[in-house]
Amino acid sequence: MKKMNALLLVFVATTLFSTQSSAWWWNHSTYTKTKYPIVLVHGLLGFDQIFGSYDYFYRIPAELEDDGATIFVADVSAVNSSEVRGEQLLEQLETIKALYGYQKFNLIGHSHGGPTARYVASVRPDLVASVTSFGGPHKGSDVADALQANLEPGSYL
Repeated sequence: MKKMNALLLVFVATTLFSTQSSAWWWNHSTYTKTKYPIVLVHGLLGFDQIFGSYDYFYRIPAELEDDGATIFVADVSAVNSSEVRGEQLLEQLETIKALYGYQKFNLIGHSHGGPTARYVASVRPDLVASVTSFGGPHKGSDVADALQANLEPGSYL
């Protein structure tokens, strides 16, 4: 019985104090830490926060920050061209650069945020470390084409 208890004690001690298993217990993860900050860019009809409590990207910014990333959420027009939204994003990147000293950014765009981020990368590649897009209409959008063909310039849906 003493031999079994001693063996159990050794097992528990090595499990708790080994480098791999103790990392989760005492240290925060740096799994999402990047060399440059991440800027999340919303899509069509997107927002940073609505009604004061609903985030467009839900808990993604907080989860990434918890694991070491530096995150900014862009505030660009909900409805506008990629160029206009891109210029708005570019202005925000310049502001962040001036305030915090970052030289480049990892842009992550959802939906229309993808072409918006690509626009910035095309006009100011010196500010962009990477562009990642998910659900982006990079080959055009039938909905956008139909709206553009049927709406008067300057009109609201």
